Amino acid sequence: MCASMREQMEPISDYIVIRRPAIPKYWDSFARPHVAIVIDDPITGFNSRYYVSQVGPVDGDGRRKLNVIDIDELATELKSGTLLEVRYSATKANLYKLEDLGGVSCWRWIGKYRGLHCFEHPSSINWEMIPHQSRFVAAHQIAA
Repeated sequence: MCASMREQMEPISDYIVIRRPAIPKYWDSFARPHVAIVIDDPITGFNSRYYVSQVGPVDGDGRRKLNVIDIDELATELKSGTLLEVRYSATKANLYKLEDLGGVSCWRWIGKYRGLHCFEHPSSINWEMIPHQSRFVAAHQIAA
């Protein structure tokens, strides 16, 4: 039944800090993967999504690459606390938060979405609730 399905983004309890998140490499018109930064809009109070990926040209194997901005360079230009949305498909996505650890920009994995939508469930993931649900505890940091 619908109640047993995961209906929104699930907070990560064991926080993982990484230098570079895994990013989808190829475009799939069915899965529609993307990478975006999510920033609070001070005027509306809602999150705004800015896509940092786009569909690339067809490669030699007949597949389309997903062109994504250089994540390392992007991290140096953003302020700590910026969210990065990495969506692989409608049923798989990750949310990361930018942090500065000893002068090095790192991404903390703070949310994941795994599961299928039921018919009553809205098609969008509730990204706004994750930063408020997450409790960052230094003892649970795992460097990858």
